[in-house]
Parts: sequence; C-alpha cells; structure tokens
Amino acid sequence: RSSTTTSSRVGGNQLESPSDYPFMRCEECREAVSARLDGEASELDAAAADAHLVGCAECRAFEGSATALHRSLRVRPAEPVPDLTAAILAKVPAAAGRAAPVREWPRYALFAVALTQLLLALPALLLGDDGGTTAHVARELGSWDVALGIGLLVAAWQPRRAAGLLPFAAALAAALAVTAAFDVAGGRVPIAGEAHHVLDVAGLAVLWVLARTPTLPPRARARVTTA
Repeated sequence: RSSTTTSSRVGGNQLESPSDYPFMRCEECREAVSARLDGEASELDAAAADAHLVGCAECRAFEGSATALHRSLRVRPAEPVPDLTAAILAKVPAAAGRAAPVREWPRYALFAVALTQLLLALPALLLGDDGGTTAHVARELGSWDVALGIGLLVAAWQPRRAAGLLPFAAALAAALAVTAAFDVAGGRVPIAGEAHHVLDVAGLAVLWVLARTPTLPPRARARVTTA
C-alpha cells in the first residue's frame, strides 16, 4: 500500500508535493531497506524509504525484523578451532637452539674485549701512569678507555644498542690508528708501545659484527637456556 499524502494542483495538470522525495510503494521500500542493510542503497532511495517508513507501520516492522536477521547472520559466535599453542611453542626452542651458537658468539667476544679494555685502563685512570705522560693526561686517556670499555659491556649485555655505539667506536679507533701510525713513523714511540690499540680495532670489528647480526630475544634466549 502507499502512504497517504496530500497534494494540490498548481496550474494545468501539475501537482505540488509536500516533499521533494518521490513516492514509494511498500514493495519498493522493503527492497530499499534490504539494499541499505547490504550497503547498496543510494542516498535518494534511502531518503525515500525513510519518508515511507514514517507513515507505514508494516514496513517499519519489516525493517526491524530484517535488521535483526541481518545482525544475527553477521554477528555470531566464532567457530571452534583447535588450540595449536603448545605445538607451536614446542618447536620454538629447537629452532632457536640451532641458531643460538651462531648468533650469540659476538656477545661473548665483545664481553671479553670490554673486560680487557677496562683492565688495561685502570692503571692510567687510578695511578696516572701511561707511558711517561703526565698524571693528568694519563687519567684523561684512562677515562676514555674506561668509557669505551663500559660501552662495549653494555652492547654485549644488550645487543640492540650495538648499532648506536658503532659510530663512536669507529671514529675513536680510526683516530687512534692514524695518530699511532704518525708516532711510530716519526720515531716518537716504538711499535710495541702502540700494540694496545689493536684491542680497540678488535672491539670495533666485533661490535660491527654484533650490530649486523640478529640476536635472540631475551625470552627466547631463556627458553633455549632452560632447554
């Protein structure tokens, strides 16, 4: 059935409608309601359907039942699926354990280099003795070596920080290598006196490997150790 509307004639055979929306029959309204639920109704059809629903109780009832049915079909309990958590976690330690020796060795190597760096820096830092230099200069040089050793220890403990320390370690190792080469070439120090700078280069090399090598997350590393 159609909704009851009033109209008046405006000259000739033209009719003046109280609404700009076209009239809609019940069948058309219900089709528009279904299309709107599916996201396929145009703005004009949706507006005309809303105008029709205002005066048609049967179509409003149809809209309510259609909306409820549409929601029941779209929102429903998820289908049960098998729990594969245990099976997946059971395979993680085995896969991680095979990769652990290859990925973990740079951390231990860097830890050894860092401890050696700290031990060699302590006499200069605490006693002010570093190859005949003044105590002030010796302590400053010792402070630099201690700072580098602590940085290497932190990188060995938390490998994700290795990339951040790499530019500083590279600049320091390069500067020490250049100055050592000039001093040895000028006869100011023997080659043996600059041998300790090899440790700086070794630390830089291991730090570079650690920065480019993925390591195991702490939880995975704990599972591998437990296994």
